[in-house]
Amino acid sequence: MSMKRLYFGFMLTFLLAIGVQWAPASYTVDEIFQNFKKAYEKSKNFSADFVETTFRSGNKSLAKGRLMFSKPDLLRKEYVNQKDPTQLAQLIILDGEYSWSYTPILNQVNKMKWNNANRKELLPGSGASLEDIQKNYDMKLVADPVANAKGIYQIELTPKPHMLPKPANGTKPPREVLEIWVQSKEWLPVQFGYRTESDDGNNVNVIVSLTNIQRDGELAADTFKFVVPKGVEVSDISAD
Repeated sequence: MSMKRLYFGFMLTFLLAIGVQWAPASYTVDEIFQNFKKAYEKSKNFSADFVETTFRSGNKSLAKGRLMFSKPDLLRKEYVNQKDPTQLAQLIILDGEYSWSYTPILNQVNKMKWNNANRKELLPGSGASLEDIQKNYDMKLVADPVANAKGIYQIELTPKPHMLPKPANGTKPPREVLEIWVQSKEWLPVQFGYRTESDDGNNVNVIVSLTNIQRDGELAADTFKFVVPKGVEVSDISAD
């Protein structure tokens, strides 16, 4: 079970077609990241509605819901039924010790020991620690004239050589890329992305767009507590 995929510019060709010239961003990638890091450190929690778009081998799927995140390692992510948004399709909770994944239609809960309980991540489950990013990832600012004009900047993160997995059986591992879209108004993330690119064409691209973002709101005491529903089977998939 990969929690990395929980946790993601589309208009450049349009702008080129109508002749709009791109002007360099007024911030460097290091400045944007440091502003984002400072805002993150000041924030206690945030919540938002999300749309999760997944592209896999030419197929596209959508999932919607709401997430709540509290530092350093608490997450509640509610996926809703596409036809009836009032119905819960899946619930994922990270309580600081375990990750819980509950799928009502299957009447099943998957439980997994959350290793790195004190790890400060961009978003729990994203797989990238905020504290380790500059040590472990190369950062690049991606040009997007429409987004930049709205004060939104896209940072692309690629693992440095020491982070790359060793080839298995002579097979080159997929190339992994993390992305963050940051709004300069409050320097908070408005979108996350994760994609893999492999030589066999089995590529995956996941983008999580956030709306109705609330920062440092009042969250109920049991927001990040998971209670196993009565009669539901629990499977512990923690590594031995």
